[in-house]
Amino acid sequence: MTEEETRRLLVDQLRRYYERGWISGTGGGICGPADGGALLVAPTGVHKELVGPDELFTIDPVTETILAAPARADLRPSECGPIFAHIARERGARSIAHTHALSAVLFGDLADGGDHVTVERLEMLKGIRGFANTERHDVPVIRNTPREIELVANVARALADPRFARAYAVVVEDHGVYVWGADVWEAKRHVETYHYLFEATVARHDRRRKG
Repeated sequence: MTEEETRRLLVDQLRRYYERGWISGTGGGICGPADGGALLVAPTGVHKELVGPDELFTIDPVTETILAAPARADLRPSECGPIFAHIARERGARSIAHTHALSAVLFGDLADGGDHVTVERLEMLKGIRGFANTERHDVPVIRNTPREIELVANVARALADPRFARAYAVVVEDHGVYVWGADVWEAKRHVETYHYLFEATVARHDRRRKG
């Protein structure tokens, strides 16, 4: 896939996530592979469903510096950038999405002060690389912070925890979720799968509580 094709696919995903209610206002973010090992990152403070292919920043995932900026001078790089870069370095991810989906927030509530929520007995677990529908998947849940950039330390601790070595998502309580994959297509599959797992797990919990 060329960089131009990646740019078009990333902004298409932003529109689709907006349509599904997973990003709204100016929240959320996405990144994907640029030429030379860099990352393409959506800007901050804008309506993500309106971002164009030529409005992505290019950052170095190692140094976290900006290598190229859009022509529009009013655009600013996403505060998700350092988190994206850390996940890319630690997990080899080449595409990462950040959503503010209600299902992710409600799923995080199920941790009830703990550091994970277990997903089990769902066919869609097979949508996460390496998982079978008979397995239990512990999804890490971290505390929120006043600013996105301050989340880096909490994300780092979750990624370093061997209990979560197979996870492709980190849920941020009262906030949303970061989901990644080896490329844009795997990240897309993981985003869609995790959001289904969140919805199903929350619905089951609510049904049991009412029963």
